[in-house]
Formats: sequence, structure tokens, C-alpha cells
Amino acid sequence: MDIIVARDSHIPGIMELLTELLQFHRDIDPRFPLNETAPSALDEHLRDILSDKDSIVFITLKVDKIVGFSIARIMKSVPIWQREYFGLIDTVMVSSDYRRQDVGTKMLNLILEWFASRDIDMVELSVAAGNQVGRSFWKKHGFREYLHRLYLKI
Repeated sequence: MDIIVARDSHIPGIMELLTELLQFHRDIDPRFPLNETAPSALDEHLRDILSDKDSIVFITLKVDKIVGFSIARIMKSVPIWQREYFGLIDTVMVSSDYRRQDVGTKMLNLILEWFASRDIDMVELSVAAGNQVGRSFWKKHGFREYLHRLYLKI
């Protein structure tokens, strides 16, 4: 398997995996409903990210099939904090058929190298509370909780 930086031509393959990821999240928590404009909005969002110099999208290819992708971004902190910028791992997704083959770990290592090359030394991410696969993956790689996000439906 090869990991490369994604281009616009990879968007349809990424969208297939995004569909799998979104279905996974809908299955674990009803707070992840999509509206009817989701496909076109996601396509536009991916195009924006791919053209942003402070973002990078990696894809993992097995032959010509995209089996994993990741999105990482450099974000500006709120001006009250000492650290001006931080890294944000937006998404790391590996198709269920290719999990436990180090695909996610290899993409994570490339993301961390990219952040380091941009002088980013703090990385954050969010993971759904019910996503035990994701929580386990991130903890295995040294990520620790520092914030709990709560909600109330009224």
C-alpha cells in the first residue's frame, strides 16, 4: 500500500470512505444526522481543504483503490493562549476491510512529520464518545484527554 498526498481527482474515492465513516457515526450516536445537502457540501469542503496551504490530506492506496484517508490542519489559537498555532487532526479513516494493518498508524506518522516540519508541537483531535475503535487507536498512540464536550438537547 502507498500513502500519497491527495489531489482533487481523489475526491470521489475519499467521498466513498466518508460515506462509510458517516454511517458508522450515525450508527453509534443519533446526534450525527445528515441533511440533504451533505454530499455537495462535503465535496466543496474537501476541495477547500485540498487548496489550503495549512491543510494536508493523505490517502492510502491499494493498487488504485483508496482504502484510507486523513485530514490534518494547522489552526490559529485564540489570542489569549501562549501557543499561537496548533495542529488539528480532523479525520483519520481506514476502511473496515483494511483496519489492523497499520494503515492508520502510517498516516498518523506522516501527519506528525508534516506538523513537525511546520513547527507545530501540539496536536489536538476530537473523537466521538461512542467510537471505541477510534478512542482505542488514539490512546494507543499517546493521545490523552484534556477536555470533555457535553451537550443538552432542549
